[in-house]
Amino acid sequence: MNLLRKTVKWLLTSCVPSRWLLTRGPRQTASKTPRIALTFDDGPHLEYTGKLLDILQANHLQATFFVVGKNAEQSPGLVQRIVAERHELGNHTWSHGEPSQTSPSLFLEEIRRTDEMLVELTDVVPQTVRPPKGELNLAKLRGLWKQGKNVALWNVDPRDYRMTSEAEVAAWVSTYEPQDGDVLLFHDNQPWASQIITQLAIRGTFNRFQTVSVSTLAGIIPRICSTGAAVASASS
Repeated sequence: MNLLRKTVKWLLTSCVPSRWLLTRGPRQTASKTPRIALTFDDGPHLEYTGKLLDILQANHLQATFFVVGKNAEQSPGLVQRIVAERHELGNHTWSHGEPSQTSPSLFLEEIRRTDEMLVELTDVVPQTVRPPKGELNLAKLRGLWKQGKNVALWNVDPRDYRMTSEAEVAAWVSTYEPQDGDVLLFHDNQPWASQIITQLAIRGTFNRFQTVSVSTLAGIIPRICSTGAAVASASS
């Protein structure tokens, strides 16, 4: 990310309410349990997402899954399980195209197409969008806001998509010091996210921090879709 892009991102995240553009959540008061948001991109994946859901369920953790539409279409049961187990469903476009080669109109059309398919599967209209690679220009951002969407980025990235061994997992977990309001980025189309969550659980991270959806962290009020089903995730 070049200096100009970093500067623009800093200005936006500094001036815009977190419910519109979330990078990290606000800190809780000292009397409240600190919170973090576990987020997973690029799935669902036939092999890895189910295993990850098993681990989240066993540890009583809530997460947000930013699904790619074409992958969700191929694994409808996993999408339905995500919602049934009270995780938040987020929109990660239909094809996860390269941002620099995706026009604002195509980007917004992919968001719409993914929304339509997810509503058919779950009655849930995702309120949060994560753009591929976290990259947005002003035209795409303005288009999302016009659609009433909230944009969720992150502030902690272990780069699990580059990991190749359990030793790398252990090295990252041993150095990560969670902070109230952290939004962690993982990928459920890779094998390492499950191992990271397991290791964080063993380390006691989830005894000290409550896991919540990004919408809960940002203070977004769930909308109701036309079928009467609650939209977005409820906090655990």
